[in-house]
Amino acid sequence: MPNLYKSECYCTNLRRSANAISDFYDEELKGTGLSISQYYLLINLQRLGRANITHWAEFVGLERSTMVRNIKVLQSRCFIEVAEGHGKTFQLSEIGEKALLSAIPVWNKTQQRMKEFLGEEDSKAILRIGSKLQELKNKNLISYKPVKDGITENGVDA
Repeated sequence: MPNLYKSECYCTNLRRSANAISDFYDEELKGTGLSISQYYLLINLQRLGRANITHWAEFVGLERSTMVRNIKVLQSRCFIEVAEGHGKTFQLSEIGEKALLSAIPVWNKTQQRMKEFLGEEDSKAILRIGSKLQELKNKNLISYKPVKDGITENGVDA
């Protein structure tokens, strides 16, 4: 992969980082038949036991429409099944339980490899900064002052 332009944009850097780490976890989980996104949804459904679309989406921080698209994929792969409950409720299927059971140790190993790669301090920083940035959804950013005209992406006057 060619060297990417070194952007000063927080969003660009976080998106690139998210893509890199997702690719790393996806590669490690490949043998389990799950992507990191699918693992995340299934492990959280396991924690919930069963959940309707709205509750599950809120629990994992996804928009309901995004959750519906993800559920279709999980259903087509027989990882989840409809369960009794309020609204359209889901639970892990036997196939989903088995897939998750095989993926958990792989995820744990991958998590440890990532921690070793980053080091203790940076690992903690990622969790701390990630938590702080997720608060943006709850903040009213309208009160923040916009960037002045004439400032480029890297902060140099135009």
